[in-house]
Amino acid sequence: MRILDIGSSSSYVPLQLARQGHQVVAVDIRPYPLRHRNLTYISGDVTDASFGEGLSPFDVVTCISTLEHIGLGYYGEKMARQGDEMAVATLHRLLKPGGSLLLTLPFAGKFSQDDFQRVYDFENINRLFSVGWRLKEERFHIPRSRKNWVIANKQQVLQCYAVYPESNNACFWFEKLR
Repeated sequence: MRILDIGSSSSYVPLQLARQGHQVVAVDIRPYPLRHRNLTYISGDVTDASFGEGLSPFDVVTCISTLEHIGLGYYGEKMARQGDEMAVATLHRLLKPGGSLLLTLPFAGKFSQDDFQRVYDFENINRLFSVGWRLKEERFHIPRSRKNWVIANKQQVLQCYAVYPESNNACFWFEKLR
């Protein structure tokens, strides 16, 4: 399986996938220090319209705790207010029809954004993934403490927002439709 991992620099996910026999392309604007025969690193910015030209389509894209930072400039990338929208369009272009996007990001009952990250809500997820995607599964997690997270439903995520908004987490599995 061909897998594209976005925001790889601090992650062991690409290496673990490569060790399992998948052909992995790890992408980040920062260097990726780990090596494996099934792992290729590309320094790049997924907000660039030409990113990925010449790459064969991927079966799966993973974007773990990354989309919320894209385009905000915190990690030295260019500022792009709609960086998340640009990135989602690029990921859609690079996936095969029927391919999967596995995505995690901060999530709450109300959208917010600062210089570091966006915290998404249902409205913004629907806006980003309304065209060309089908939601296959969603999971939510809320903290009970800094080290103790529990699976939550949508209502619990909304209730938890006022207490600890930056730490709620959503995991989405989207399928590319066309």
